[in-house]
Amino acid sequence: MYQCTLHECMLNTVGIFPSHELLLWRLESYTSSSNQLCNCTQSASEQELEKATRRPSTVQRHPRHVNTDSTWKPGHRTTLITNTTCAQHYSFLILVSSAPANLQRRNNIRKTWAFESAFKPRWTTVFLVAQTRLQNESNSLSKEDEVYGDLVRGAYYDHYWNQTLKIQMGFEWAIMYCKFSFLLKVDDDVFVNSAEVISFLSKPSTPNKKLYMGRLYEHYPVHRSGKWKVTDEEYREAHWPNFCPGFGFILSHDVVVTFVDAFAVLPYFRLDDVYVGMLAKKTRIKVINNAGFELEDPEKPEKQCIPNEGTLVRHGYGTVQEECLIEISIEPLKYAG
Repeated sequence: MYQCTLHECMLNTVGIFPSHELLLWRLESYTSSSNQLCNCTQSASEQELEKATRRPSTVQRHPRHVNTDSTWKPGHRTTLITNTTCAQHYSFLILVSSAPANLQRRNNIRKTWAFESAFKPRWTTVFLVAQTRLQNESNSLSKEDEVYGDLVRGAYYDHYWNQTLKIQMGFEWAIMYCKFSFLLKVDDDVFVNSAEVISFLSKPSTPNKKLYMGRLYEHYPVHRSGKWKVTDEEYREAHWPNFCPGFGFILSHDVVVTFVDAFAVLPYFRLDDVYVGMLAKKTRIKVINNAGFELEDPEKPEKQCIPNEGTLVRHGYGTVQEECLIEISIEPLKYAG
């Protein structure tokens, strides 16, 4: 099995927001050309893929090496089969948990809120994916990785209860192969208001150390039945430690490092968002609530394409139309430049 070797990232963060007209033009151009990729993985040759619009890379590739020395630390929970690294220092790094089959979701994200190449990049987005037992999906992932270079892949099979492995893999990859000030972890069914996130993180009032922020679940009861059932043998307490739901939360760089160190002493737990809360409790990191992390409102679907003031991350965009995601991505940026 191939593994990554340690790679030192370079450069300093620079960047200003463009006008919304420029961003809209870039998005329209990208949307038009990259639509070829949505269905090409089944039939197009690698040469045809190369001709399709390639996402201007803010991550870079390096040769794969078999790692047989101490650069791969014993505390690592997962084995990487990726050669993706960061190209520079970023204000924030976005890690998106995604299933192998969710190519359309990843493409929608690339064409909308993750289209950071319209800026002089201050952030970058990578997708955390595992392996699949379906050969056509595996082939599709390999082609997608070759075209975009933004997949971080682990040597384990994708499963709903393997999301904690993605957390561990993503955090470990981030501190080994990237330089960043903050990390934003999200799922692939959210909208990220990138401009607002940068604005928020740039405020003097935002802590740059010991930050774990999202939609706070405080004194949340443990479910003993249903989809998220947990037995007494797994967890005896009646309530979870404070945590943020996995659709979105922000960590400062030092907290990511602290959590990775704690992987070796805190046993794996299958609920990924709860596990992060356990890490926070173990390492005495306070969970901070922020109303900018929003859940979808199924009773008001017409509001989905209207961003609220202060929205950082909104959940519920896995099945919405691409036009809606583009609309909500463009709107906050009209006033950013």
